[in-house]
Amino acid sequence: MKSAYNHQWIYNLSIIKEAKQWAKHAFIHDGQLKKIEEVYSTPLYHPNWIIRILLLLATLLALSGVTGLFFLFFVDAGISTISIACILYGVGSFVLLEKIFIANNHYKSGVTEALMYHACGFTIGGIAAFNDMENPGLILIVSLLVFSFAAIRYLDLVTTLAAVISLAGFIFYQCFEAGGLFKQIIPFVFMIGFTVIYFTVKRYSRKVELNAWYYNFLVLESISLLIIYASGNYLVVRELSVQLMELSLDKGGDIPFAFLFYFFTVAIPVAYIWFGIRNKDVVLLRVSLVALAFSVFTFKYYYIPGHTEITLTAAGTLLILTAILLTHYLKVVRNGFTRENLMSSKWANLNVEGFLISQTMGGNQQEMIEVKETGGGGRSGGGGASSSF
Repeated sequence: MKSAYNHQWIYNLSIIKEAKQWAKHAFIHDGQLKKIEEVYSTPLYHPNWIIRILLLLATLLALSGVTGLFFLFFVDAGISTISIACILYGVGSFVLLEKIFIANNHYKSGVTEALMYHACGFTIGGIAAFNDMENPGLILIVSLLVFSFAAIRYLDLVTTLAAVISLAGFIFYQCFEAGGLFKQIIPFVFMIGFTVIYFTVKRYSRKVELNAWYYNFLVLESISLLIIYASGNYLVVRELSVQLMELSLDKGGDIPFAFLFYFFTVAIPVAYIWFGIRNKDVVLLRVSLVALAFSVFTFKYYYIPGHTEITLTAAGTLLILTAILLTHYLKVVRNGFTRENLMSSKWANLNVEGFLISQTMGGNQQEMIEVKETGGGGRSGGGGASSSF
């Protein structure tokens, strides 16, 4: 499936954004930045995040009025008629989004997101209501399909997250309904399934032709890593087993395979940190910190009762001090790591310097080259940039 946007314009916009980062870090000067903006001009309307939030809220407010009129019109109709009307209204909202706003070069402007979420909600809600909300599996698979369509077609990150959650919910529901052994192995199904998804996403995220979906891949990577960890976390598995699967534990008793989940609770964050440092993968490093913090909370919850506020305050203070020390330590590049977001990983395999010089710089080659050596070639933001910059 193709996205609804012109990929060349998105590419130009990404170059301009990246060039502004280079100018901020003194890789290029203002004159070179202006030349890049001229050569890689794009008609896309993509305001700053404050304007986007305001437009999003204003559009949602306007749509709420339209929705009110819609329900007043169908208030006396039967449930089937209302359901079909909701589906048609949702599909019509997608058409309106593309033919009116995207056709007029709106790109993630706030208006587009509001219309897209509106369309997704009515489409999914209409199908769910048509089936009387009695088939959670069907609702989850429809949600997965609609959110996946929106994520791929409109490059949206929120619907990407919603699609992953829908997939996780569908897998859980199917295993839970199957009962027996399938209920017992749900954590392992999630760990294996999302490990496969993670490595598949990693492979496809390196393809240059898929750069338009770069941030969607980042969301998929991050959520997959978190789900893998949560699936092996002792607290999550124990509490879900008791609450959802009605597992009865005697005093001093434990869940099946408890030793494995103790191991996963400790080993997975450590593995994330190890591979994150080894591969200079900032996604792994950031997820590892979240996982490590939750692992500490897990053991605190079961083995160090009482004085929770003191523990949390001490842990928070330690984390803040560690962050301050690391931020100060990484003011300069050390072993390929820096606190600065020098270069996105999507440029790692492209000779951007040579490309921009040949296309836009003209006689400024020397100015581009005479820049002090920086990092050792990290993959992601904060991981360093190649020494040619």
